[in-house]
Amino acid sequence: QEEKMLSIGLSILVINNDTKAEAQKQNLPDLWTRVIDDTALDVLLLSPEQLITEEFAKLLKDDSFCIRLYALSIDEIHLLLTWGKSFRKSFQQIGLVRSRLPDNVVMIGLTATMQGGMALKSVCQFLGLRDNEYHLIRRSNQRHDIELVFREVRSSIEGDSFPELQWILRRKRNTVIFCRSILIGYRIHKYLYSCDKSSGGDPRTVRDRMREYNSLNQRYNERTRLLMQSGGCTIIIATSALAVGVDVDDIEDVVIFGDPEDVNQLLQMFGRIRRRFQATNTQETHQGIVYFNANARKRAEEAVSNPNSGDNGMDEGLARLYLSKCKVDCIDDLYDNPQTDEPCTCPTCSHSPPLLRQLPCTCSSCNLKLFIPNASVRITQNSPDSSEKTRKPQRISLAMRAHGTRELKKFRYQISRTISQEAPQKVHLLGPEIFLPDDDIKAVLDNFARLNEIADVTRLLQQMKNEYLIPYDVLLYTRLQEMKGEFERIQADKKRQKDDERSRH
Repeated sequence: QEEKMLSIGLSILVINNDTKAEAQKQNLPDLWTRVIDDTALDVLLLSPEQLITEEFAKLLKDDSFCIRLYALSIDEIHLLLTWGKSFRKSFQQIGLVRSRLPDNVVMIGLTATMQGGMALKSVCQFLGLRDNEYHLIRRSNQRHDIELVFREVRSSIEGDSFPELQWILRRKRNTVIFCRSILIGYRIHKYLYSCDKSSGGDPRTVRDRMREYNSLNQRYNERTRLLMQSGGCTIIIATSALAVGVDVDDIEDVVIFGDPEDVNQLLQMFGRIRRRFQATNTQETHQGIVYFNANARKRAEEAVSNPNSGDNGMDEGLARLYLSKCKVDCIDDLYDNPQTDEPCTCPTCSHSPPLLRQLPCTCSSCNLKLFIPNASVRITQNSPDSSEKTRKPQRISLAMRAHGTRELKKFRYQISRTISQEAPQKVHLLGPEIFLPDDDIKAVLDNFARLNEIADVTRLLQQMKNEYLIPYDVLLYTRLQEMKGEFERIQADKKRQKDDERSRH
């Protein structure tokens, strides 16, 4: 949102945990003080966590700020139904903020996935909105430029082989693969990397062509978005961190591997696909493909017949969509979509109106012959080149070793944070050092020049009997490849210093 608002000339200030930490690191003025002092500020963007801070409470008591306050806008309000009840408790504070604001402040709620019925009623109750006291503008959330394809996973989601995804490498289109956890994403990345290498992919560019996107490293994520927009990246393996609030222009297809949490998340993930308009005059189609977990039909039937049980783990709306005779009609029904939308008069829509519904329907329920890329072709994975095994390691300098030790200690802490999200008791008992002990860091740096492929990293971890880090070998390999560039800069700086000393003498 910040980039879009800046592009139209608005003055923006973002306050979240990251911007507060960065301001403190840079010794910048306090952000909350700036909100009061900067009268030219147009928009204040807050993360939900800020609503329970003392600084926000003081801000609402400042008369000079309240006089300037016009509206409270809440984006992605459908998340109040899920995040507010589960892991992000600060979302519950959004419903209380309205009562703390001046009476003349307008409240605006935005989302592309607001179901009708009880879902809408629950959100209104959350925000303190009563019937006939608010104005609802509902436009269709259909994306008629996306073919909806539903399939079942054939391989084990908890395994290490995913042959049904090999077609993504051959198709060579900008694709996002969503999965339920960071660990599953690592495994998919590892498998596709191995397949890419076996089929003749360029190992020098694979780090940019195939990347991950999750909550671990925001700078890495920013680099990923830039590479996708510039054409350097074609495959992103992502968690739900990419599902809302992130727009990347050049995504052509989306694959969801495993059940999404609910139908809202499914549509939000498909919404990452770039929108195609009537004015493009192109026959290109985009696809949103879901690989459901095993026994999807049985679980969907149970969810529809007994919606309040919750035993089978499938959302009722998602189950209805899976079983529907037409996916497009079912989405219209779930979201109370109007049959016809009044044309939008904004410059973008006036110049390039969204696509209308295609007849006959192209969803996988209506079109049984709908194209889905062939996943049956198997790619043989070759064993590592024997020359890699016999290559002598090159020594790294003391400065490189010191830098590498610091970075790998940071890396093991990041890994411990990752696992703490999935198994907090395990991390509490073991501590970060168990994932990459100091002796293992030394061994990695001793063999640094030999670690040119993921298989090399995996082999070394096996030799060290580091069973805790083996599932994260792809992430370790990626970090080591980044360190190669850092070592080159250290070496270049050392050479430059020597040249300067010679020139002085």
